[in-house]
Amino acid sequence: MNKLVFAALLFIAQFVNAQDKSFEQRTGRISFVTSQNIYVRFESTNGINKNDTLYIADNGKFKPAIVVQYVSSNSCSGLSVTNYQFKVEDAVIALVKKVIPPSEEKISEKKITQTEPNLTPSLVEPVKITPLPFMRLNGNISVSSYSNKSNGPSSADFQHWRLNFSFDADTVARSPLFLSSYINFSYRADRWNEVKNNIGNALKVYDLALRYEFSPVTKLTLGRKINFKTSSLGAIDGIQFETSFKKFVVGIIAGSHPSFTDYGYDLKMFEYGGYVFRSDTLGTVSMQNTLGVFNQTNNFKTDRRFLYLQHTNNLSQSLGFFVSSEFDLYKRQKGVDKNIFDMTSLFAMCSYNPSSWIGFSASYDARKNVIYYETFKTFADSILESATRQGFTARVNVRPLNYIWLGVNYGYRFSKDDPRPSKNYGVNFSYIQTPLFSSTLYINYNRIESGYVTGNYYGASLAKDLFNGWVNLTTGYKRVEYKFASGTTNFFQQIGNVDLSWRILSSLFFTASYEGTFQDKQTYGRLYVSLSKRLSN
Repeated sequence: MNKLVFAALLFIAQFVNAQDKSFEQRTGRISFVTSQNIYVRFESTNGINKNDTLYIADNGKFKPAIVVQYVSSNSCSGLSVTNYQFKVEDAVIALVKKVIPPSEEKISEKKITQTEPNLTPSLVEPVKITPLPFMRLNGNISVSSYSNKSNGPSSADFQHWRLNFSFDADTVARSPLFLSSYINFSYRADRWNEVKNNIGNALKVYDLALRYEFSPVTKLTLGRKINFKTSSLGAIDGIQFETSFKKFVVGIIAGSHPSFTDYGYDLKMFEYGGYVFRSDTLGTVSMQNTLGVFNQTNNFKTDRRFLYLQHTNNLSQSLGFFVSSEFDLYKRQKGVDKNIFDMTSLFAMCSYNPSSWIGFSASYDARKNVIYYETFKTFADSILESATRQGFTARVNVRPLNYIWLGVNYGYRFSKDDPRPSKNYGVNFSYIQTPLFSSTLYINYNRIESGYVTGNYYGASLAKDLFNGWVNLTTGYKRVEYKFASGTTNFFQQIGNVDLSWRILSSLFFTASYEGTFQDKQTYGRLYVSLSKRLSN
């Protein structure tokens, strides 16, 4: 039902309220916010129906905020009819018709006015509701060119073209149908024959899916889509079904993994599994947990079976924690299938921002590369990917003065096959609105020390907005110095770049960038040009 009808219903509801004050105020709380719907939790939704209007309180008046589309026993969801930016736990008000016993039907108008003065029609602010569009669209289309020139015989000159198309379409045909897409067509001009032989060498579909929402808690997705509750799986070509009850969300996935050769459709890479997700809130503390089991195949033979765990929490507005891990449940040894329980991935990250001028973050990464028993790998690939990567990283960002930021980072990584641990540390400095040029200055330095290479990386850039922000000009310089432990010739580069961004129209952008790399006997020049158009309604 479009918003014109919503407006009519809203007008009728206000007219009725002006004539009959037999209603009560019921307060709910925002529980979840998406780009399409606002979800509200009540103690009870008795008396709240589809197409009813929910309000927010503003300076003693009730402003229409949400038109209800779906209703369950203790929650409902609907479309926003205001520019207000809803947040979780915001208060929302429903005006629900009272059920008056016959013995109380003759209550005086005066008494009702005294007991419910805040519900008089003059305090309910009307709103102009525009018709709901056929669909709400947000996206981008762009064409870009990347050219490489070099004076050395070992590096060929080439030009690379890239076309990109992406969009998200909501409420298609004013229905609970949603479309999403992210598609690239990228190729080198001198290798067009490879594209003609197999268009998959150039065409990459990262997202192309339809989603239908049966209700606020139940949805079905068809096509290629990454499920962010199980993001380590990557894209899935197939069916994803999700529903929830109380605080639990249950999902089922069945489909195939994109081809390893050209990211095309490959039914032989069939995979399936399911997950359970739960979100909890206690005061200002929120927490989300995901538990899933998945089976991946190659030519319909089990390639990998694993358990997936993910945990996220916000202990306060300033402290957050994330951890994910995977455990392999299957192994093939000397042609015999075995059930195992072996951790193959662990990643943990914590961030703490006690104030607006300082922030801390730390992460730990200990991951083993997964062994695929049916997927073809060379011996060298298998040795390389079976190494264990371990590492600890810490970062501190400080704003000692307005417009000035200072960051320090440190990393420690160790693999049992490395001759010694690897360390890297660095510092960066940002100055926004510099006094002389009203521009942004960025300076950074990084040091790398490992068993194979030691080196220094220096960088500086200056960015300036021109013509009231319609044009941005950036220039930068980098210096790279590497020394290799194997006796290989030391590596030294100087890199300069100039970037120009021009907003031609409010939704049309032009970008040009040049980067020159200079070595002792060889130079490289790279030119990037792009024209993009933002799609929206």
